[in-house]
Amino acid sequence: MQFSRSKPHSASELMTTLNSAQDNMGKGGRRVANFFIANLGETALLSSSEVATRCGVNASSVVRFVQALGFSGYREFQSILQQHLSKSMVDARHSGVGGISLPEISKPLRLYLLADSGRSFNEAAEAAAKNFSAQNPSVEIETESHVSYAVEPEDFAGRIRSAAEKSDGIILVAREHPAVNDAVRAATGRGLPVICLTTDLPLSGRAAYVGSDQYVSGATAAWLCGRMLPRGTTGKVLFVCSVPFRCQQDREQGFRHVLRTEFSSLAIDERVSSNESIEVIYEAVRRYMGKNGPPAAIYNVSGANLGVGRALEAEGLSHSIVFIGHELNTNSRSLLERGIMDVTIGHDFDREIALSVECIRMARQGVQPVNRITQSQVFTRFNCAIF
Repeated sequence: MQFSRSKPHSASELMTTLNSAQDNMGKGGRRVANFFIANLGETALLSSSEVATRCGVNASSVVRFVQALGFSGYREFQSILQQHLSKSMVDARHSGVGGISLPEISKPLRLYLLADSGRSFNEAAEAAAKNFSAQNPSVEIETESHVSYAVEPEDFAGRIRSAAEKSDGIILVAREHPAVNDAVRAATGRGLPVICLTTDLPLSGRAAYVGSDQYVSGATAAWLCGRMLPRGTTGKVLFVCSVPFRCQQDREQGFRHVLRTEFSSLAIDERVSSNESIEVIYEAVRRYMGKNGPPAAIYNVSGANLGVGRALEAEGLSHSIVFIGHELNTNSRSLLERGIMDVTIGHDFDREIALSVECIRMARQGVQPVNRITQSQVFTRFNCAIF
């Protein structure tokens, strides 16, 4: 196991290596990498055994991990972090601002995960945040989620303003709306980092976006859809969307482009709105079937995959129509295992929460974080159980 051709010689090189090598790591390795990413300064003061306890692995696993980075052992690895910590403290004393200080390390970072999405998405995001906090006591993440169909954008904007009053940074999942953008601008205007998770708000002045390239995710879905149908199939694709999330708009653009250029015999028939509600999408898909008959495929860019699955079962079409969606959760895993859903395109929530925390730490130190684009993951019934 070797993650790097050459040993990192600085904290910045180490961070680059940790981020770029994660696709080659196992689950335990990613857990250790994410811990280092989110707790760079604190790790300078921790033993390998303490890191192992926090990550839920053996101390020997931590040592092997740093050796795979090119270090002779944990002590050499830690010396890089201690140099970084020492320099940051000196810089802070000279400038009076920024840098990492011992009081900052000892004081928990109070973050707020605020999500406006489907119920299953919210549950997965909250679980990842709570898991991160459990492994990283120096970071406290309070969570609050709202189901999209049950909250108005203006009300959600008020929740953003409230979260900004009681946190050191916000991890945000939100739809595009002027009131939401204004609330984010108000938070960032007072120096509070706001990180957009999974769906971006590029006009809001947020500090950074963390998540998949959603255009690529939609293009991937179209490619899989076209290749899963018999070559030359002529038919319609039912497109299921939700409220105005930027991620869904980007997925739709990618899907339409690939369908138009690579599979011109297929066409999107119409857009059916789910509003992130299982019941709403169930009724909408059944109405569509009653009026138009079964489509060749269904592509759901939103949540509420369970509503689509139940509609297909009710129509006796649960194994007859190509069905592609997004997010791996309890509902989509069940649909995949039962053969109702063919593919879901997901992402690594645990890694994205860790990257979001890293971005907030950087912003609080006066460093502008860059967007962190993570790898999309394609799940079928054959590999959905391992995540």
